[in-house]
Amino acid sequence: MNDDRILWKAPEHGYREHSADWYWAAGIITISLAIAFFILGNALLSIIVILGVGTLLVSAKRPMSFVECELSAQGIRTNGTLYPWDTLLSFWVDESTDKKTGAVTRIILLTSKKPLAPQIIIPLGNDAPMEDIRATLAHMLEEQPQVEPVAHRLMRMLGF
Repeated sequence: MNDDRILWKAPEHGYREHSADWYWAAGIITISLAIAFFILGNALLSIIVILGVGTLLVSAKRPMSFVECELSAQGIRTNGTLYPWDTLLSFWVDESTDKKTGAVTRIILLTSKKPLAPQIIIPLGNDAPMEDIRATLAHMLEEQPQVEPVAHRLMRMLGF
C-alpha cells in the first residue's frame, strides 16, 4: 500500500428517537427486575441492573455523533485509536438491513490478535468508498466471514 489514505466519517451508532412510552417501559421492567432480585436476596444484582439500564437509557438519549476513520499504511484508525496491521488477523464487511425501518447498517469487523479486544467493530457510513476500503483491507488482511456479536445485534434490536 502506498502513502494514500482513505478517510470517511460514519455515525458512531444508529440513533432512534424514543417515545416517552419506551422510557416508561424500560423503567418499569428495570424496577421490576431490581425488586425481584432484592426479594430473592441479591441486592448487589439489583444495584447492577439499575445502574446498567440507567447508563443505557442515558446513552440512548445522547444525540448521534460521528466517528472519523482512516485506512493508511500504518493500519486502521478510528477516533484517534490506531490498530496496526500486524495486530490484526482478518476482516469482514457486514451489511444488515433493519426490517422495521429499512435502514442499512454497514460495518467492518476486524479480528485482532489481542486477547482483550478479539473483535473490533468499525462503522461505515453511506458515503464511505466501499470498493477502495475493501480492496485495501483485502491487500493487507485475509477476508474471513464473521458475524456481529450477539450483544450488538440485541442492543440495536432493542433500540439502543
